[in-house]
Amino acid sequence: MSKGKKIAIILSMVAVLAIAAIVNVTLLTNDNKDDQNPSVQTSFFQTSKLDRQTTRDYEIAELNSILAMEGDEYAEARQSALAKKQSIVDAMETEMLLETLLKAQGFEEVLVTVNATGDSVSVIVDKDELTREDTVRIYNTIATETTVSTEFVKILSV
Repeated sequence: MSKGKKIAIILSMVAVLAIAAIVNVTLLTNDNKDDQNPSVQTSFFQTSKLDRQTTRDYEIAELNSILAMEGDEYAEARQSALAKKQSIVDAMETEMLLETLLKAQGFEEVLVTVNATGDSVSVIVDKDELTREDTVRIYNTIATETTVSTEFVKILSV
């Protein structure tokens, strides 16, 4: 490669780096201004749900690859993968059900996570402060729809 091409590549890389730094500073400045903006909270819920779904899709794809293995030597691994996949699907269904029920009770944005074993539930609600009545409604919904003990239920407000 000629010396001129190397210099052009270096200059273009410096320009890209400078543009990235400017964009980063601009975004950080806007993020600080948007702390009071409700769309930032909504973005948290949307991002969290997308992250959760992406992780689950990856886990299920991995389990599907184990289930696709042929041969008697993989029978135990397939059985274990099938059980794990079913527990993930059950957790997903419970999360969707709880989120729907809580939204129906007036909580606009809700994120529910149920661990794969189904023995703990976390609920994040888009509300500055939860009243005792809000907390009781959430606990009652979880108690009605799951077998999770209240000591393994976490409720947070953002």
